[in-house]
Amino acid sequence: MIKTRNLLISGLIISVCVFALFFLLFNTSIPIFTVKELIDHPRPESLLNHKIQLIGIVGTIDTSGFLLYDPEDQTNATLIIYIEAINVTKPGGFVIGKTILVEGQLTSISGVWTLKASMISTKCPSKYDGGAEIGEEIDG
Repeated sequence: MIKTRNLLISGLIISVCVFALFFLLFNTSIPIFTVKELIDHPRPESLLNHKIQLIGIVGTIDTSGFLLYDPEDQTNATLIIYIEAINVTKPGGFVIGKTILVEGQLTSISGVWTLKASMISTKCPSKYDGGAEIGEEIDG
């Protein structure tokens, strides 16, 4: 009886450890970068064709996407990445100058870094700065 109980406890402990190890090794979290962090990444090519999230400020918007600027580089606008946003729902409040989070797959087309967006969300307004604007979705 005692051997069986000890064996069951040992098996349970080993199972929990194996599960924890598996979870830690194969965690599928999506890395988050600012535009500057992505551009300054020591091996950005290692991120190609992988899903990432970018935080930045919306710049020029065209029919197939928009430019995303680094939040710390608004004055000289040298840290920019193009976001391809075809068939992606843009949340309320998506306007030039708005800080957003974009999730998508990083690609390089003719040497130009592009993020093919799969999700765009705007910053959730703080209860201390007046709340959401009229018509703005709160999805942060």
